[in-house]
Amino acid sequence: MTILPQKDARTAKQAKILAGLLLILVFAIFSPGLRLGVTASTARSVRLGTAELTVPGGWVFSGTSPRITVTKPCITILCATPRAGFVVEVSKLSAKSDEVWANAAKKALHNIFSAEVALRAFQEISGPLQCAETDSLTADGKLMAACLDSNLRLTSTFRGEASLRPVFYQILAGAHRVE
Repeated sequence: MTILPQKDARTAKQAKILAGLLLILVFAIFSPGLRLGVTASTARSVRLGTAELTVPGGWVFSGTSPRITVTKPCITILCATPRAGFVVEVSKLSAKSDEVWANAAKKALHNIFSAEVALRAFQEISGPLQCAETDSLTADGKLMAACLDSNLRLTSTFRGEASLRPVFYQILAGAHRVE
């Protein structure tokens, strides 16, 4: 009769060891997301030249004016690349070069990705925002977009999941002038 309590104790010890191993496995798989939660859980404002934009929580940025890189990292170790990323920089183009930029961006995206490129224009608080974008996916399943805000003198290039391109546009749309 003493065998049963020993067997229950052994089973309880095995269950604790298994639970500990599962916890370690979950931590190992989701460690990028846990680190992200600690470092980038709230929105942050970034200044580029005379413009300011807000990077939402969950996105990570690096660099300083006149160029920053923003990425949406994967929250597990199971993906090789970030879900999306973009660069925003202060433009060196003259204020009258919108049409030149649009034609060059459209041609470059078409030549590099062999995809049809559409031009889109948005009217934002800061003024017009022009974008050239692909609607077909790249070989790694990403979409591309390049944008110019001639009033704020910012250019940006996006590469990422289709579901995150609207977030990219919202970030750019929220940019405003600061003095």
